[in-house]
Amino acid sequence: MKQIHWSGILSAALIIFVAASCGTESETSQGDIQVIDLAAAVGGGKIVNISDVADDIKYVALETTDSSLIGERARVQIVNGRIYVLSSQSLFSFDIKVFDINGKYLYTFNRVGRGPEEYSQMSGIEIDNVTGGFIAFDLFSLLFNSTIQSGSFKEYDKEGNYLKTINMPVIKHGRLESVKRLNRNLFISSLGPKSFDQVKIHGAAFNSQSNILFEIPLASMPDYVPKETIGRRVITKDAEWEKQYHTWSPLIKIFKDVARFIYKYNDTIFTLNQNLNYYPSFVINYGNYRNTSTDIYNTPRTKSDFITIDYSTFVESNRFIMMKLMLRDYAHEPYDEHIQTKRNDVMTLRRTDCYGMFDKQTGQFNLLNQPVKGKLGLREDINNGPLFFPTDISADDLASTVYSALQLIEHAEVYDVKGDLKELISKLKDNDNPVIAIAKFK
Repeated sequence: MKQIHWSGILSAALIIFVAASCGTESETSQGDIQVIDLAAAVGGGKIVNISDVADDIKYVALETTDSSLIGERARVQIVNGRIYVLSSQSLFSFDIKVFDINGKYLYTFNRVGRGPEEYSQMSGIEIDNVTGGFIAFDLFSLLFNSTIQSGSFKEYDKEGNYLKTINMPVIKHGRLESVKRLNRNLFISSLGPKSFDQVKIHGAAFNSQSNILFEIPLASMPDYVPKETIGRRVITKDAEWEKQYHTWSPLIKIFKDVARFIYKYNDTIFTLNQNLNYYPSFVINYGNYRNTSTDIYNTPRTKSDFITIDYSTFVESNRFIMMKLMLRDYAHEPYDEHIQTKRNDVMTLRRTDCYGMFDKQTGQFNLLNQPVKGKLGLREDINNGPLFFPTDISADDLASTVYSALQLIEHAEVYDVKGDLKELISKLKDNDNPVIAIAKFK
């Protein structure tokens, strides 16, 4: 398969030409390509209300019992009418609490162990966006034995019952080290971050029989991005250091029934659909705000003359794409964040981040100004609740995020909350389980 040479900002016509010339008809599809014009948005922004992007927002108090207690660093995901909350119970331990859409506790998913139906503590867990079950990809063997050519993952149903173990396909160069599900019999994985050989692809789509159905073409990387490093094939005292190659593989995000491929150093976001057509969908225009430093491992978060996107915050609905940006020297609303340390001291950090929102319907990209000085998000103008920014958007456009009970109680002490939220907060106690905000996006 030929490498796709797309880098920098290209016109839509040029991208379509390159797409057509670099892939077979079964590999690429020439759809509409939209430009996310980040450069044009720098220097200004606007306050956006939740009512501008959502038809409604509701708050769901998660049932608080001895079995359902949520730990630290909680993250929420809504799949097939259920609420999944992943949280840390200790430094190296986490589980997933499952609730119905009204917040009633159902069960806890945690199958850590050494048995054939269990996964290691070093596994990556994905909530299966197709079945509502779980996928556990075992990272342990890959981390501690770099001679292994492929890993495996375990499937569980929506009640947490073990179904089967599937081996990852073996590829010639590199190693598949993640897994996402696109449909009942189609999985996608990107390559691990490093390889002892120069890779020929950036990932693969495969079925449950471990047969590769499509290879993700290489996306070009700028010349200033380092291509080589060193590493050991086996972690032992006698292992020798060898040349390794950076793969710069994409982050894969599932949007409804397609997969998005997002590259840190390529400005084009690609799509793979159910028919295994692979095509460019969005181009990010950084303009003069691109990071072209050769020292990519030393990129300050607050001071420098370039802008980057925190792709881990990338969420997409039917109409909107939202993400966090590190604006650095170009922040028009820098702010101070006060953090309490373990010694009860207060540490002040300068922040230059900002949320951005792209409207796929109008083609407009805007920076989201702070509705309250020093606080980021959409203004919650329906119930006068706390600022909102989704950490997940479901296939049916339910955007969600988590608030602690104490956050909401303190918010109501300052602001005149309304509607069902006011009644919900009146019943909360400080140590209750978190509350999930769910906005139905337009």
